[in-house]
Amino acid sequence: MHPNLVDQLRTFLAVAETGTFSGAAERLGRAVSAVSYAVGNLEEAYGVKLFDRSGYKPQLTAEGEALLSDAEIVFRRLDRLNARVAAMTEGEDVDLPLAVDAGFSPALLAKAAAALLAESPHVNLRIRMMHEARIMDEVLTGRARIGIVSLEAGLSGKEVDGRDIATHEMHTVAAPGHPLARAGAPFPLSALDDHRQIVVAGGEAAANGFDYRVHTTDVLIVDNAALKLELLKAGAGWAFALDHEVGAALKEGSLLSLDCTAIRHPGLHRFGAIWRVTTPPGRAAGRLLDLLSQEAGKAEAARKVGPY
Repeated sequence: MHPNLVDQLRTFLAVAETGTFSGAAERLGRAVSAVSYAVGNLEEAYGVKLFDRSGYKPQLTAEGEALLSDAEIVFRRLDRLNARVAAMTEGEDVDLPLAVDAGFSPALLAKAAAALLAESPHVNLRIRMMHEARIMDEVLTGRARIGIVSLEAGLSGKEVDGRDIATHEMHTVAAPGHPLARAGAPFPLSALDDHRQIVVAGGEAAANGFDYRVHTTDVLIVDNAALKLELLKAGAGWAFALDHEVGAALKEGSLLSLDCTAIRHPGLHRFGAIWRVTTPPGRAAGRLLDLLSQEAGKAEAARKVGPY
């Protein structure tokens, strides 16, 4: 590999991302001529034209688009390499801020956190529960080292890595006196749209965005699971709810599982951990994620033995 290849690829990436040679020069702290020279050398080395320079701004050619994807992968790998070396030399995490989806089981999180702190009492563990829409930003800005997020609506972002850690059982529920609970026979999915759905969301935009868990019904938006539970028990609407949110209410009979023909089996709601590629979990963070997975495994085994 040519010794200047990494630098040339970094320069190429800067031009592609900023849209101009001058923008890349400003980002890299170089002269525009130096940026142009580096890109020209890269084009010559590979025998391809990366940019069409005939217009006001350079435009990626088809070859440039293809190389851009590979360059991003190269630097993603380099970021991981540098981060892992730093983690090995710097030692264990001391400050460990977490941003956790408000739907994640507090009991599961508490058990894993308590076990970690018993093993590593010097770790400064800070946990904030929040709506899932905020977590990606918390991780990317560094305010959170680890994010615990729902994986059901998909997750995009080339700047993050992650892993599965837990599944929670999903129920469709309402109070015994609710019309859907008194239907007397299995009802179609469309019947849900005739009744108000209770949704935990960070705002109306979050609730009404594209998400298969929100129907075209009237939506009652709340900002926490405790209020959602009380509204459900009061008969204010129906909801999709996780096992830890409604398990006790289902056992005592203050809520019932709805008999919808399109939802014949309880769903499993997946949660994962995410972190910036440049700051992968150190020993303490990695241990916490392992403990979360272990606790989730215990909860899943118990659920199979004694379902609600």
